[in-house]
Amino acid sequence: MTRTTVSVEALREMLDHGEPVTVLDIRPVAERVEWAIPGSTHIDVYKALKAQDSRALEDIELPSKQPVVTVCGAGKTSLIAAEQLRTKGYDAASLEGGMKAWSLAWNVAEVPGGELSEARVLQVRRTGKG
Repeated sequence: MTRTTVSVEALREMLDHGEPVTVLDIRPVAERVEWAIPGSTHIDVYKALKAQDSRALEDIELPSKQPVVTVCGAGKTSLIAAEQLRTKGYDAASLEGGMKAWSLAWNVAEVPGGELSEARVLQVRRTGKG
């Protein structure tokens, strides 16, 4: 990955194609309970990162051979998390816009037209809400 941020579209593509990636949700538990990116890993270090605690992610163990995308509410605190992970040797980047951006992402899927063989039906789905 070797970049500091990842777009919602890029993360969605990675997840849709089953690419190896660890999505690390650093939000407080109360926010995580409301909703989360399916398959993401959670560690509640938001307050520590906001307080600039350089040891916030000191003890975390993640798969070392795959990229990490850090996630927070708006994409600012997750930048700090990604930076700390990069100093530990991880290929880490922050999700641009955080969960706010994820909630607004849309994608399309082609749906079989059934008897209307010449018709092309596209289903528009909101990524963040399923």
